[in-house]
Formats: sequence, C-alpha cells, structure tokens
Amino acid sequence: MNVGSRTYMLDDADNYEMFMLKNQEFTFDVDVSNMPCGVNGALYFVEMSKDGDKSSANKAGAHYGTGYCDAQCPQDIKFINGEANVLGWNPSPSDPNAGKGQWGPCCAEMDIWEANSISSAFTAHPCVNDGLWKCENEDDCGNTDRYGGVCDQDGCDLNAYRAGVTDFYGAGSSFKVDSTKPMTVVTQFITSDGTANGDLTEIKRVFV
Repeated sequence: MNVGSRTYMLDDADNYEMFMLKNQEFTFDVDVSNMPCGVNGALYFVEMSKDGDKSSANKAGAHYGTGYCDAQCPQDIKFINGEANVLGWNPSPSDPNAGKGQWGPCCAEMDIWEANSISSAFTAHPCVNDGLWKCENEDDCGNTDRYGGVCDQDGCDLNAYRAGVTDFYGAGSSFKVDSTKPMTVVTQFITSDGTANGDLTEIKRVFV
C-alpha cells in the first residue's frame, strides 16, 4: 500500500515510452461527464529518464515506476536518483505511507490536460535545468519562495473561463465544448521552422 495514483506508459519492460513533442501533435479521447468539480483528471508529460534512472544507484528502473520528477519538486518522493529521501523526513500525521523529505526531484512538466466536467486547463512548467535535478533545500525546491525555485511551479496556463470566455467549456449544450459528451483533445506543438529541431513558438489546442 502506498500513496499516489500515477500511471506511466512503458515502451517495453525496462523503458518508458518517450514522446518528442516539437513539430508534432498529441491526441487522446476522454469522457469527463462523470467527473465533478474538485476532481482533477490529469494527463501530463514530465522530463523523466527513459530507464527510470536505472543507470544511477537505482536498480529497479522503469518496470517498477521509478524516476518520477515534476515542476513542483515533490518532496514526498521516497527515492531520487536511487537514493532514499530520508534526510529530514517528516512523516504525515494522518498517513503512515506519506511524508516529506529534504530532497525533491525537479524537472520540466507539460500538463496536457487538467480537467473535469466544469473546467479545463493546459499548462507549461519550464525549469532552469535540463532533466531530473535534485533540489536539496527549501529555497531550491520552491517552498520558501514559490517563484524563487528552479522550476516555474505556477506555469503558463490557458483556462478559457479565467481568460474571459465563460461559454467555451462546461456541461451542457450552451457551451461550445459540451463536457457531457466524449471528446477528442488535440494539442499541437508548433516550431519556428516546421521541424523537430526548431524553437517551440506556439502550443495550440483543438477540441473535437
């Protein structure tokens, strides 16, 4: 028994599926009609290593779901680069499996889909460093100053309602995107020169 409900996509028994998004589009079908306000159906990319950091001191690897990181630098992750996050570990008073250690695994994060039947958003969370980077104190992990850490924890997001388009997404036929019906969600990553090597210039969202 443990905390969390993350699900990862494997390429084979020992490696995660790697998605190279520039000059590509990522598409999925979803039905959020039974997801009420307060529930977050999340589908997102993070800059994990393909083998789940098995090349480090960690011998478990992607097959066991290791190597997680994100832009929030989560200090509740128990192993980072194969090392146990035991320094300064403070157990949760309400859950024996949860807690918070001194370290956190930081990496870039692209939230393709954070939504329920009421609202939706997609958010880019860049970081200063490439790949997984272990923050070792409250400042670097972004806990002293949310805007002073190595990653953009708030990110650059698009939520149609907050942007003033209040009739775009919601439950019912009065909305342009009726969340009572199944939908196909397309996200396009457009580059400056139309190649996978160009600079990312735009992220475009299409609902079908």
